[in-house]
Amino acid sequence: MSNKKNIAIVVQRCSKDIAAGAELYAFHLAQSLAEQGLQVEILTSKSDDYINWNNNLPSEEIIETSGVSFKIKRFKVLHGRFKIFFGIIKRFNLFLLKYFNFIYLKLSVFLDYLFLRSQGPWCPGLWNELEKNSENYSLVIIKSYLYAPNYYAIKKISNKVKTLFIVTAHDQPEFRFQFVYKFLLEATTLGFVSQSEKKICNSIWLNSNNKNSIILPPGIHFNTNENQIIQNNIKEISTKKYFIYIGRIDRLKNIDFIIKHTPQNCSVVFAGDLKYTLPKDPRFIYVGKINDIEKELLLKKALALVISSRYEAYSMITAEAIYHDCFVLALKGCAPIDELIEHYGGLSCEENEFKNIMQEIWDNKLNINKFKKNQTKYFSPEKNWNTNAIKIIDLLNQKKDNFSI
Repeated sequence: MSNKKNIAIVVQRCSKDIAAGAELYAFHLAQSLAEQGLQVEILTSKSDDYINWNNNLPSEEIIETSGVSFKIKRFKVLHGRFKIFFGIIKRFNLFLLKYFNFIYLKLSVFLDYLFLRSQGPWCPGLWNELEKNSENYSLVIIKSYLYAPNYYAIKKISNKVKTLFIVTAHDQPEFRFQFVYKFLLEATTLGFVSQSEKKICNSIWLNSNNKNSIILPPGIHFNTNENQIIQNNIKEISTKKYFIYIGRIDRLKNIDFIIKHTPQNCSVVFAGDLKYTLPKDPRFIYVGKINDIEKELLLKKALALVISSRYEAYSMITAEAIYHDCFVLALKGCAPIDELIEHYGGLSCEENEFKNIMQEIWDNKLNINKFKKNQTKYFSPEKNWNTNAIKIIDLLNQKKDNFSI
């Protein structure tokens, strides 16, 4: 398929070492498309930090995979996040949206620009080059809705090339901003990572109900790097009794809830990108960022994976925990996570139940087997990266006026 034009995937930041949801999804999707013989480029910022938006990463990187490769092209971020101004404009927009919607709608072009610019990453080189070279692409895939490169990319090229907007919809206030409506309007086809996410999007934005759409759930990434080693502290921890939290350790992930609801005699191991000051408390152990082999070991040996976030379109770590037979305890209220647990096993509970259930699990008084289901169901053929790549190839082969699946 070397005669095909390129596929571009636009995401706010990306590298093989960034383990956040949308970024990891974009990386593995590019990998699977390249392995199907397509020419793939990820277009992203040079940043490895989603708050400061530094320029730490190289302009280009070639990723080798299964004898083929794909390219990551990175563009300079002109400035970091304007933290104070961003906090003010975000709250102001939400206030107007809730109480003076007609004013917000009149000013939304300006207000949304201020929101996207002050949040970052602001890298106009990305969307300007994409517009300039749009004829080089058969398809542009936009992963997630919240960031400037994603929005301005689709705005610049939607009338020139097919676009697949993988929404990553969260049931959060920002998803009601007017630029999201424009995202949905401009996209040729919408992609969703779960049925729950699609329902959220369809209920908030009625215009999305009439759009062609496709379900592209994440696959499980299996470690193929034989050079990865397990650090001694991870080996030691894995022999002890603990709950595990893996992912971005951030107030936005409701980490406060886990801190406040962990029983006094229990231990929680945190692994991932630390954006939160954990209390100096022997119950809470931070092990830093971990590789795939370390993640697998910690999941297999943990009493349970604990999740408190209510703003997820999908939880890849939940799926991985299910695969590795690690029990999942989640705070009820995040529909995509609740959907995974309902279908494949685990327990989602109310706030006032969480602490007591952690204690029961710690004391081995909860029969977790009755909450487990056949997790192999999750790994049916329609739910893996290669299947997603094949679905996208099918989209490429359709005419633009019949671009659906």
